[in-house]
Amino acid sequence: MATQISIVIPIYNAAATLRAAVESVLAQDVPDMELLLVDDGSTDATAVLCHALSEQDRRVRVLTQKNAGICAARNRGIEAAVGEYIAFCDDDDEFLPGALPLLLEAARKTGADVVRADYELLRERADGSFQEQQHPCGESCRLWKDGYEAFLQNCGPQFVWNALYRRAALKGLKFDERCRYGLEDFVFNMMLYAATDRAVYLPQVVYRHFERRQSTSVCRSAQAFQGRIQALGPWMAAEYAALQARCAAQVQERVWTLRRTEAVTFLMHQLRDGRAPAALRRRAWRALRAVLARYPGRPLDFLRIAGQNKKKTAALLLYQLHMQRLYDVLSGQ
Repeated sequence: MATQISIVIPIYNAAATLRAAVESVLAQDVPDMELLLVDDGSTDATAVLCHALSEQDRRVRVLTQKNAGICAARNRGIEAAVGEYIAFCDDDDEFLPGALPLLLEAARKTGADVVRADYELLRERADGSFQEQQHPCGESCRLWKDGYEAFLQNCGPQFVWNALYRRAALKGLKFDERCRYGLEDFVFNMMLYAATDRAVYLPQVVYRHFERRQSTSVCRSAQAFQGRIQALGPWMAAEYAALQARCAAQVQERVWTLRRTEAVTFLMHQLRDGRAPAALRRRAWRALRAVLARYPGRPLDFLRIAGQNKKKTAALLLYQLHMQRLYDVLSGQ
């Protein structure tokens, strides 16, 4: 019987967390699936564990490569995948029970090329425990029926681990390997939306993401900050390409304002949470302003989004006033 889903787990030094991630995948009630463990040059006991897991379950395949980053590891998995659909799981996260059958059923019923769903986000405290970070849940929607703006507003941040992709729809699409320190998910999804409108969002929670202090989703080193600053260009290029493909001319300006605001708010959160030094903050804001200046559109004005989201409105006002540092204080109120 043909493989229905290929699940790709990019792995780097995850001997302590990988087994739980793998078990969450193998427990899914999908009769014909494969799990691809892509070891990205780990230096701990990860390789031994990967091969042990493969010996224990015939659905597990192990791929190894020299360390090249999460994007290269995911691309290796995409190239090796044989399933009709592809899903991604991080090496320290978990799929919730019933997640993949739910996504697969929605893909079959709607003919979608990508089905997204909600997720749990747990952030590590200083003592090593985790606290769930609440976020608003959207409503069920279909991009081709409800429109691009409504789809993005409902499904929230464009991660890849809370989604199922039709492999044929990727058509050679790969993760941008310039994005070694984050934003690769956003770039990947926007490039996909530029190619297809067959996207669905479900409000059910399917995935548990652990934001650990050492994870790539937490930006604390100068190298990581610089990597994300460099990724702003590819991200906005992918955003603008998707916008042009999916929005009628009369709504492009409004949606582009919202997407630029998303970038401003994202950067403020990254700089705040990472406690970035002043010099790096200045460099980051100069970079974002330079990237946004490449595209047509009215100057950003917080009054145009007032009432939609308090944090985004505040972020945009401070961005206009060149007083971004105040967001560190205001966003906690």
